[in-house]
Amino acid sequence: MKLKKLVSLMLAGIMAVSMAGCGSAGSGTSTENTDNSGDSDEQEAPAQDSSEDAEAPAQAADSDEEINLTFWHIWPDAEMGAIVETYVEMFEKEHPNVTVESVATQEVEYQNNKLKVAAATGAQGDVFMCWGGGYAKAYVDAGVVLPLDDLMEKNGTKEELLDGTLTYGTYDGKVYGLPLKQWAGALFCNEELFEEHNVKIPETFDELLEAVKTFRAAGVTPMVLGAKEGWHIGMIQNALAVRTEGAEYMNKALQGEATLDTEGIVKSAELLCQLNEAGAFPDGTLGLGSEESQEEFYMGLIPMYFGGSWVSSGCDSEENEIQGLVKAVPMPAVDGGKGGINSFSGGAIDMMMINANTANPEIAYEFAVGITKYMSQEAYKIGDSLPAWKVDVDESEVSPTLRQVEELIKNADGYVLAWDTFLEGAAIEAHYELLQGLIAGTTTPEEFAAGMQAAQEEVKGGSAE
Repeated sequence: MKLKKLVSLMLAGIMAVSMAGCGSAGSGTSTENTDNSGDSDEQEAPAQDSSEDAEAPAQAADSDEEINLTFWHIWPDAEMGAIVETYVEMFEKEHPNVTVESVATQEVEYQNNKLKVAAATGAQGDVFMCWGGGYAKAYVDAGVVLPLDDLMEKNGTKEELLDGTLTYGTYDGKVYGLPLKQWAGALFCNEELFEEHNVKIPETFDELLEAVKTFRAAGVTPMVLGAKEGWHIGMIQNALAVRTEGAEYMNKALQGEATLDTEGIVKSAELLCQLNEAGAFPDGTLGLGSEESQEEFYMGLIPMYFGGSWVSSGCDSEENEIQGLVKAVPMPAVDGGKGGINSFSGGAIDMMMINANTANPEIAYEFAVGITKYMSQEAYKIGDSLPAWKVDVDESEVSPTLRQVEELIKNADGYVLAWDTFLEGAAIEAHYELLQGLIAGTTTPEEFAAGMQAAQEEVKGGSAE
């Protein structure tokens, strides 16, 4: 979930240009890993997905015509990359006339540069990883993403999805994105360290603050934070805003239907500052990246990590020191807050989308559905994320920590996406800068809320009522 700058300037006027198809010749896997951490015409029904638990799909094309698809994604290595390549091999075996070129790019480079540049000319992959909410809106508005409603209806795809998972891939009533997974925020606590220091796992913000002070007094860094990356600060502040303002209001405000300059949002920033001033975060956190900062938690040296459900994978990894030691709990309740304990940061935002200019929309759709469902299932097993599809998985295969998060959200009454996936354009960068200002002590909570509203108005072109 880690989104950056808008592509609106690059996409302006794009619909005035006639675009060529983007099917790419070639086969195999291409990896790019840098150091920088229109409505469719009537179409025939594609075959169903080809995940391990599904029946083998019928051929999408009855002829022997050679078809080339490009698939752009953000998993150049590790577990998720292996899952991608396993499915690509399965799909090509089931479709001998289809070659899928899998092109992997490191996530930050992909979000910030590659996808923006390619989408400006409609040259992104036939099937490409994207993010819903505010991030994909510019691409949808520019007409470079294929609407999927007709294909979904013909194939009964919606019946295979969990409720609510299409929300952030839907624009003006039309579906453009197939959800890959869901996430929910939780406070991951190392029970061994809590017991060692005789600290109660917090249920209220006051208890959280007291825990921070106790750990800090004992020479233990209380919480993970890599403030060099603004989104990592946002994970905490955004979740606090769900507590102070409530999920319903936050969803309206982030869509530009209500103001972000409220007492509740000021309060969320104040609470973040209180944690910071009490010594919650690592020394020099503004110089630490997210991955760097979390290592000591996985080594069993830091007791608390507020993050998305993907943290579960690291908690249960054999490479780390905290297997069986972690308890996942909700963001603690805030006294006087409008949001209850059953409201969460999270939702389904990671999407697979199809290039509106693909030469092979039917087979591209079949591939997109198949790999999305397969990855949703396999990512669930390894603790990376909660499924967005109705998958058939033996619960004993699922990460124990992720099952804890799943249990937490059984009675969920509201979700709010991370702000940077709701916001658009310059408002995203403004959000990061204001968050970093709170940690640096150069921005007050009042300035944070006012600055967020000003940035939202600049992007939306008017004030919220």
